[in-house]
Amino acid sequence: MALLNFTGEGEYGSVQILSSVAEHAGYLQHHLRQSDVRECMIMGATPWRALHLPLSIRGAETYTVFSSCLPIAMFGVVPQYNDTECSASIWMLGSYALEDHVRTWLRLTSSVFDYFQQSYDLLENVVPVDHTKTIKWLTLGGCSFAQTSTVINGYECVRFVRCADWLSVSFEEDEQPVSY
Repeated sequence: MALLNFTGEGEYGSVQILSSVAEHAGYLQHHLRQSDVRECMIMGATPWRALHLPLSIRGAETYTVFSSCLPIAMFGVVPQYNDTECSASIWMLGSYALEDHVRTWLRLTSSVFDYFQQSYDLLENVVPVDHTKTIKWLTLGGCSFAQTSTVINGYECVRFVRCADWLSVSFEEDEQPVSY
């Protein structure tokens, strides 16, 4: 399976990817997979807020995946600048229709992370530990995971990171990366 090289807006195999606008989020909020609605709930956000908020944050970069002229997923990064590194929260929320394009999405995975890694030293977020499909996808994207989980709103989650080649992330002693 040949990989695809994500470079921003364009046609990629069976999908089209465009910069996100509010109309994309407005449609997709009603069509999310149940696991993605659950992730929003765990993080204390409604699907509306989770999809629309990145569109209002200066410096955030958000894309919408289309199939047959309908939004089937949104993904992107939200910058988090601190004194020592340039990092971003990376995220993705999708509909069940994304599963009809799983081969295309898997072929894009590494290059999507590479694309954002050009601008950020560190990409990170958390994922519920029982979302095994997401964890496998993140592993394919080159992410490392904390060894211990974090409880967020009563749900067990694990932190994941992907670092620029030159950067070494130091987890807390009880957060050493593990494979899932």
